[in-house]
Amino acid sequence: MKIAVIGAGSIGRRHLGGLNRLRAELGIAELRTFDANAARMVQAKKEIEEVVSAGSLADAVDGADLVFVCVPTASHLPLYSELQDLGVFHLFIEKPLSHSLAGCEKMLFNQKRAGKIVAVGYMLRHHPVLKRLKSVLASGQLGRPLSVRAEAGFFLPFWHPWEDYRDFYMSWKTGGGGALLDISHEIDYLQWLFGDIESVQGCMGTLSDLEISSDDMALAILRFENGMVGQFQLDLLQFSESRFCKVIGTEGVLIADLMSNEIKISTKNQIEWETESLNVEFDDIYADEYRSLIDSIRSGGEDYVSGSAALKTMEVIEAVRRSQALGARITLPLYD
Repeated sequence: MKIAVIGAGSIGRRHLGGLNRLRAELGIAELRTFDANAARMVQAKKEIEEVVSAGSLADAVDGADLVFVCVPTASHLPLYSELQDLGVFHLFIEKPLSHSLAGCEKMLFNQKRAGKIVAVGYMLRHHPVLKRLKSVLASGQLGRPLSVRAEAGFFLPFWHPWEDYRDFYMSWKTGGGGALLDISHEIDYLQWLFGDIESVQGCMGTLSDLEISSDDMALAILRFENGMVGQFQLDLLQFSESRFCKVIGTEGVLIADLMSNEIKISTKNQIEWETESLNVEFDDIYADEYRSLIDSIRSGGEDYVSGSAALKTMEVIEAVRRSQALGARITLPLYD
């Protein structure tokens, strides 16, 4: 298999490194990269000597089976338009699918018609803490889930300490940055755990004194198709990182903490919290993502976060935007 990684920023280089470590296991014959920023390609080559630095997008994807799209979010669909002129490829798109719904359905239709998959990089589904949460839900230990709260909070200037946060695309509304888009893992995994969301009441905005044009806070109240209620808070304001999911059921309460890598459970019969610590290595999380993706391409399976699943996350994102603009609850799906 030949793989091209387009975009050699921090996430692109992470994927290059992870894929390179699994070359033999996954049967990767060639690994190429291209970035319009030559300095990033130099850095990628310095970190991963085996990678081939292509002189153009066309050279990078020539003969490729799988293309990783690791450019700023607002550039996902423009890059896809360029790729269409160069061939047909399986795609792995860094989350989210795009910065807006416009053009997403057409891209997914084109890929399906060509017999090529679209996978999206919501790798937290492979996180041991969330996988453990899913298994507890399946066991019935919590009874019937009634409500869920997910929070993810980070301080934007600390995110990429090696660069001025104002130069980071996350700071730009036009680049597709902001809390709602870039921390949308929570929206994805909530639907993975509890099913589709049927309505959203949300608000978002730039609340801090940070010099950014993107949103640094997004909140929403959710109703799921199964009758559950939920909420999420995504922000770029917390100096000490926070990331957790709290589930309240008829028989118990669970807190999944992705910072301490712990699961805490309290039940009717055992009110005192019981804590389980899990071993978490992010390289292993990404490795599981790559294995599932490439195995699915070869077998025709669907063990990856599909473009259609990521489209549902985009609908929730758009619903929060519309709810903020209209001051109203938005019903999903936005279109059939």
